[in-house]
Amino acid sequence: MSEAVAVVGWGAFVPGYATVADWIGGRACAESSAPVGALVPLRDRRRASPLSRALADAYGGAVERAGLDPARVASVFGSALGEVSTMIGLLDQMWSEGTPLSPMKFATSVHNAAAGVISIATANRGFTTSIGADYDTPAMALVEALGWIGSRGEPVVLCCGDESPPADLVPGQRGWSLLAAAVALSPVDRAPRGAPTLGLLGPLGPSEEALAPPQTDGELGRNPNVGLFDLVVALERGVPGIVRLDRGEGRGWGVRVTPARSA
Repeated sequence: MSEAVAVVGWGAFVPGYATVADWIGGRACAESSAPVGALVPLRDRRRASPLSRALADAYGGAVERAGLDPARVASVFGSALGEVSTMIGLLDQMWSEGTPLSPMKFATSVHNAAAGVISIATANRGFTTSIGADYDTPAMALVEALGWIGSRGEPVVLCCGDESPPADLVPGQRGWSLLAAAVALSPVDRAPRGAPTLGLLGPLGPSEEALAPPQTDGELGRNPNVGLFDLVVALERGVPGIVRLDRGEGRGWGVRVTPARSA
């Protein structure tokens, strides 16, 4: 188990719900069916993909709750497929139509597009990176975030998400819906008194019983980043225990959560 770090904020974008608390309480909101990306200026927001806007909403929620400076805090973004719809559209245009590609669309097709959009929107000059590790994306992004805290002793925001994949890439019965989740992490000695803590666990063994994941619909539950959302839900509920960072498709990495009330 890794050295414990404090969790000082969290957030998520779930289609149809304004907040994580609303999702837990089953309070759907039609106005929240699509991500807003309020952190991003309106001019840039129009060009941002739904995934970038969803990541911005989750990231912004975590930063605001943590009270961190968005212009300085480090960040780690994770996505299994990234801006795959834009990328496949450009490839199809290149090979099928033979027409010139839009530089703007190319810029928003790369895997770190959201990291760029959000860091520019917040005038952030700090460290940022993007990770892709299939269904282990939340776990490997967390490893990167813990490395930053361990080496620099500074807070970091971990934000993961994926959009619905094109059906010709991922068949419909295996596809998923848009989801983004984020946690703001800090060294324990720099966190507010009583902040919940977590420690990374390697692939879980048979003796390490994880909490049952919250019930979700099939498409949401298949998102490669649903494990990070499960962690956010556990934090929101204040539930102690082990949270698995995937739902069976990955290698079984997990975290042990110690909420403030049981610290």
